[in-house]
Amino acid sequence: MKTTSDTLFDEHGRRIPFKGMRVFNKDSRRYYQLNQPDIQFDTVLRRMNKHAGVTESISAHQFESTCRDLMKAAREDASIRDIYKGAHVPFICPKCVDHMDLGEEFEQHWLAAVENSFTEMFPQYHFKRSLQGKKPSLHGALTLAEGARYEKFLSARREGVIVGWYFPAALQEYDTASQRSQMLTLPMPEALVLSGGFEAAAALIGSPDLLANTEAYPPVLCLSAFEHIDKRLILCFKAYGLSLEFWLLSQMLVPGITQVSEQWTGGLTLFTVIR
Repeated sequence: MKTTSDTLFDEHGRRIPFKGMRVFNKDSRRYYQLNQPDIQFDTVLRRMNKHAGVTESISAHQFESTCRDLMKAAREDASIRDIYKGAHVPFICPKCVDHMDLGEEFEQHWLAAVENSFTEMFPQYHFKRSLQGKKPSLHGALTLAEGARYEKFLSARREGVIVGWYFPAALQEYDTASQRSQMLTLPMPEALVLSGGFEAAAALIGSPDLLANTEAYPPVLCLSAFEHIDKRLILCFKAYGLSLEFWLLSQMLVPGITQVSEQWTGGLTLFTVIR
């Protein structure tokens, strides 16, 4: 068990692997990279107002100041302050007003909003969704991964608007099991969770160019707090050239052995509630 006095992230904001973690490289070659988006809180909020139903009563100043306060709190904790050395993307999620099925909400609301925001910025490129497996829909197919802490995020969404930071490359090169199990060693259990679909989608709605990189290959963004009923499958966003795609795809390297890839990354999410 790591203590909060340890430095848990390296100079690139990646979680430092420890014994028991299954990773492609202990020290990453950084072959797959994300650009740090230009953070414009008013622009992010405008896109979320337009595409994702965030209430216009939330001001850009309130959004920014809350995110800055979260950043300050994280940097005061020696164990996680270096997480901000990696890509960090502000996001905002509307309050949950019903009890829609997890997969249904993600597929019908969030993927549609990602597509609309992306194609508005990049009309010359495409957004595509590909669902492999026997079930052609995510409705009734998703649960929360054990240990991801994501129930804290969902509970907070019932209280108010969620704002925070998405760290998409924090768990780069970790297999999905290790992404989930390393959560036991992180501080701030009420506010720092393994990234799932809602805030990753919100980050892409607010910053549609997150995976657009002409200088290096971007990693595949795994949504590892979500678990499919078919345990062989994972959910992810990935670039196809400069286009954006969502995939439900196999994580099996061979039968019985899951993939551990240099290209795949899991994210961490730091959040709070605006009531």
